Amino acid sequence: MNTRVRRPKDQEYIYQELTDKKEFGVFESYKDLFMLSMVVGFLEGKRSPFTESLELIHWQVFNLTTDEPVINMVAYLETNNLEFIYDYSEEKFKEKIKIAEEYAASGANKVYNVFMSDQKNALQKIMDYVQEFADIEDYDTWKKKSLVNDLL
Repeated sequence: MNTRVRRPKDQEYIYQELTDKKEFGVFESYKDLFMLSMVVGFLEGKRSPFTESLELIHWQVFNLTTDEPVINMVAYLETNNLEFIYDYSEEKFKEKIKIAEEYAASGANKVYNVFMSDQKNALQKIMDYVQEFADIEDYDTWKKKSLVNDLL
């Protein structure tokens, strides 16, 4: 498929800074940052629609055995529609990519803020952040935890 994955124009600095090996960059590629951002956006329960995008990420750089199953699962959990996993039509593919793009757009801001809050310990900070979600067993627990975090 000759598909490309979008990322918001206004997040160019996030992608550049977090992949720039001469400076603070900790990610090997835009795709790696996109995937983490998508998961973080999903964990936060926030999607950010956008219209303007910059350099698109080629679908070919996404790993079909590791990245695509995560994208499929996020689309399924968002919609409760198994077609995102089993339907290989172009329409369903574009729909699930849009879900991933919007979660990544939201998550990229969170990832950037967590990394920049303590650059020396940035990787540990993001691991700690993601680990916070490990003890959540159901949706009600997640909503309570989200409410507490929003109030803090």
